[in-house]
Amino acid sequence: MTIEQLQYFYAVTIHQTFSQAAAEMNITQSALSKQIAKLEQELGVFLFNRSHRQITLTNAGKQFLKDTEILLADYQKMIENQYTLKTNHKNTLKIAMLPIFSQYDLAHKLNDFSKKHPSIHLVIDEIEERDLQYKLDYHDYDIYILRGNYHALDSFQNILLYEDELVAVISKQHPLSHLKQLSIQQLKTEKLLLPPKYTNISDLVIEACHQNHFNPYIHRHGRIETILSAASENEGIALVMKKSLHIFHLNQVLVLPFQEHIQGNIFMYYSLDSLHKDIIQEFIQAIRPVQ
Repeated sequence: MTIEQLQYFYAVTIHQTFSQAAAEMNITQSALSKQIAKLEQELGVFLFNRSHRQITLTNAGKQFLKDTEILLADYQKMIENQYTLKTNHKNTLKIAMLPIFSQYDLAHKLNDFSKKHPSIHLVIDEIEERDLQYKLDYHDYDIYILRGNYHALDSFQNILLYEDELVAVISKQHPLSHLKQLSIQQLKTEKLLLPPKYTNISDLVIEACHQNHFNPYIHRHGRIETILSAASENEGIALVMKKSLHIFHLNQVLVLPFQEHIQGNIFMYYSLDSLHKDIIQEFIQAIRPVQ
């Protein structure tokens, strides 16, 4: 999900019509409706009752609204804190990161850092992995927050921010659903549902299969909501990171760990040769996990 989708959802709850919400957000009603539908598909629930003239929130929608209000408030505070300082280039810290705000609670930490260090301007770019290589080639950023290891950043120092591991999501009707955990070897004859080809997670799965001397049968690559939906229909086994699942409703599936503990950890890469060495040190202290 994106910040824009949360803003669209919030606008609809305020106006209680898609047309007025679309006008406020300066997009077409059709485009807004598609974004809300994508959000509902990703979450696995309906957020609005559409059976009456005036749309209302479902129970799931009411809970999601509470969470959305908190997230958007934190996001707005972060933007406001940064906006007032954007002309102060000397105290600007440029950060490139995967779109993992929701999985790892980074919005709160970044907002807290901005409040405690009002003289530091954070420039944060969320980058999909397919676009990452260009950014790595030119080292445009002071800090990178990424999953896994990157040879292009060998000159950077790094710290572990979050541990995460690969899990299997399978239908309750699947023949392996009686198990408590799986081994990679058990995937040899299974149809696999993987994240997009360009992702570190997809690479991890393929490498693990090769280490176990077989080529995986990849039935489909897709966004996480797509492969989870396919798994619920028993079209195959979805392989994802455990901490990416907490925002989804998983009533129709089971989540099984692997015996091999295949990790896809999140690291922060930084260079103390940067002109912003002191600022980076402050940021590290604020963002590093509690020991």
